[in-house]
Amino acid sequence: MNLTWSRGDGRLLTSLLGLAFAIEAVVGLLIPALHVAGLFAAQSSRDVGVSGLGTALAEAGSLKLSAAESATLTVADPSLGQRVLLDLPGLFDAVPILLGIYWLFLVARTLSAGDPFAPRNPKRLFGIAVLIVVGSLGDSLLTALTTHQLVAGTPLEAHVPFAFHFSFLPLGIAAIVAALAEAFRVGVRLRADTEGLV
Repeated sequence: MNLTWSRGDGRLLTSLLGLAFAIEAVVGLLIPALHVAGLFAAQSSRDVGVSGLGTALAEAGSLKLSAAESATLTVADPSLGQRVLLDLPGLFDAVPILLGIYWLFLVARTLSAGDPFAPRNPKRLFGIAVLIVVGSLGDSLLTALTTHQLVAGTPLEAHVPFAFHFSFLPLGIAAIVAALAEAFRVGVRLRADTEGLV
């Protein structure tokens, strides 16, 4: 089995990353920005955690099926402020994703050029690990804050608690990318040492 990295592989990878960047720019930045500007979508919604609204759906002996943990918050004809609150988490998400794709694109270009241990690659990979953590924690916190602001001062406030969800999965992925960055850093150092001996 041939596992060598060819220039064609590099071009394919950089093309796919360029396409991913373009799609994220449109879906993550342009569409939410147009929504905030009020150019389309008169109705908006968001899934939220709820309390005090438990509804039994069915019972069978000691088993009980109920819906009490999540609901959809819908805002009909949202104002500018409401549109900002609804789209802010998505806009925030798009920035680290786009920056991460860009840094990964730069790493892929060095692979295509046959120079995987370029001096800047470890910093780029470590930066991607940081972006994963910041994006994950920031998105959860920003979603909780904007949801609270949407329902604050309304009768729904009592049923939609401030809920900040934390997941270890992004932290695990960030740790793997950081370990990869460290491996690249060692590779860069070894390459520099080897070149110094020539």
